Amino acid sequence: MAIIGRTVVRRVVVVALVAVLAVLGGCRLLSSGSGIDWHSCGSDDGVVSAAIPGSVAGRVSCGRLSVPLDPRDPGLGTISLAVARLGAAGPATGTLVINPGGPGGSGVGHLVGSAANLAQSAIADTHDIVSFDPRGVGASRPAIRCRTDAERDTERAMDLGDRSAAGIGRVERYREAMAHECRARVGADVLSRVGTDFVAGDLDRIRAALDEDAIAFLGYSYGTRLGLEYAARYPSRLEGLVLDGVVDPVEDPIDASIDQQRGFQQAFDAFAEDCVQRPGCPLGDRVEDAVARYRAMVDPLLADPAPAGGRTLSVEDAEIATVAALYQRSGWDDLRAALIALAAGDGTGMTRLADAFEGRDVDGRYDASQDAFVAISCADDRRVPDRARYDESELRARSAAPFRDDGRGTGRGPLGICEFWTPAVHPAGGPPVDGTPGVGTPPALVVASTGDPATPYPTAMAVARRIGAGRISVDRPGHTAVFRGDECVDGAVTRYLSDPTVPHATLGC
Repeated sequence: MAIIGRTVVRRVVVVALVAVLAVLGGCRLLSSGSGIDWHSCGSDDGVVSAAIPGSVAGRVSCGRLSVPLDPRDPGLGTISLAVARLGAAGPATGTLVINPGGPGGSGVGHLVGSAANLAQSAIADTHDIVSFDPRGVGASRPAIRCRTDAERDTERAMDLGDRSAAGIGRVERYREAMAHECRARVGADVLSRVGTDFVAGDLDRIRAALDEDAIAFLGYSYGTRLGLEYAARYPSRLEGLVLDGVVDPVEDPIDASIDQQRGFQQAFDAFAEDCVQRPGCPLGDRVEDAVARYRAMVDPLLADPAPAGGRTLSVEDAEIATVAALYQRSGWDDLRAALIALAAGDGTGMTRLADAFEGRDVDGRYDASQDAFVAISCADDRRVPDRARYDESELRARSAAPFRDDGRGTGRGPLGICEFWTPAVHPAGGPPVDGTPGVGTPPALVVASTGDPATPYPTAMAVARRIGAGRISVDRPGHTAVFRGDECVDGAVTRYLSDPTVPHATLGC
């Protein structure tokens, strides 16, 4: 499939001017764009300026773009999107837009935090790299914030695992109350218009504001869903599509959840296999005993939460901490140390891991990423109103992930929070039927790690086959792989972005 050419006349003029300025000023100067007011990144952008390394400070800028809340209803007004850009080291021949995932992840924070690393990649020599906070996320305004800091602390101390009839009733009442509270605080007009179909339209408005005929796109995790949505709606405006850690937009949400539970069990088993070979492993010295030893440390927290530096560690937080550390192999040492401390009665290490996942800082303030995660997920996923499906899910989840089974299963499960959520509004045409890129999209490139717990490898391969994408299989544990320092992966992705029309067969890294 052919890709759409760039605006050659505009590029010739801009490149000539930038080449002169780069020689005079020592770095490429960023144009003002068309509709984005670029400036030095600061607190209004959700960025601590000191976080930008000096080596790239002159290439990083932030900006804002106003877009309609709903293009079909001008009376609803506009919202403000936060955008960040790492300027190309030399004359730019393209723009690469990155979404870090979530949903609810800050693209501005991702770009600023990884700017020094991204600047080392070959693609940053020839491409501006742009990211943004989707509507409702991060520094975009209005933000989705459903719960106060105190309410978040209270929720994390709650027992949400009781599967008796009374326990299920409490969970469902809490979820219904949270959904109503979020609607009251955020507003139904905003909350109903945060789905990925709306974000795809915002992405195209950013493309236009950057004065680009077409962009390349790299999506991590949930970002792959945005990439597929954009490819379905605006196929001629893509120069390349990299999908790393694929979310299948048409998979049944309960089936997807079970696949993920199975993936985290595989990650736990890999962690346990590594742990038992090390002196003092809190899971013992046999992999076969690891789940039982883990539950023996965690289950007593239900009746007797562990002290954790002036706070206490709940069962819920212990499981959150474990899952958080299993996303990447780099988290295994922290998890092992935290479990060793827990075995000695100290839950501080586990609480810190849970805090990082939940977005809680040392002063007790939470970011809004988890609220945005719920809101966007509920806007995107199909409702599952059949209670029998939740009962089925409960049984399947315990079987798929024994390390998360607290032994209190009754064969019944509570309704998910999305059953109580504000119904989503969709832009004209609705979401794509099957997540397939439209005619004119360049062949996509799927990157998948064989040991990815959050977005399992089989799902990625199934999507790659369905859309006819090239494939990079990464033989290691961990969630996502692009621009993480693997020369095999990064080299292949850079070659693809340089010319997506070249056929790409399956590559092993």
